[in-house]
Amino acid sequence: MSEKQRNIPPTAADQTNRFPVRDILPHGQERAVNSQYLADALGFKSVRELQRQIELERQNGAVILSTCHDGGGYFRPGQNGIREAREFIQTLTARSKKTMVALDSAKKYLEGVGNASDEQGN
Repeated sequence: MSEKQRNIPPTAADQTNRFPVRDILPHGQERAVNSQYLADALGFKSVRELQRQIELERQNGAVILSTCHDGGGYFRPGQNGIREAREFIQTLTARSKKTMVALDSAKKYLEGVGNASDEQGN
């Protein structure tokens, strides 16, 4: 069993909990749990299903941070919570800027071709 796997308690799959993912996550980036193990531990059919649950919990106020460092994973803020939250915000901000660039190029394309492509079935 890996170090990341030892961070999840065996009773993690309590589905009566409003925040089942958040409430089983360890505190601190150094203890982050990878998504596949977390999905398996909570009984999700896929990592995508886990990600949808994390999105829902975040929308409802749960603080669930993630990292791509050292194999990546999810965690709750730990002793270095302010630094961890700032790093998470910086990562998501950079990602959102790249997403906006991609959206802008697609929008410019549509502006350039107008409805002509729609009429041609392209």
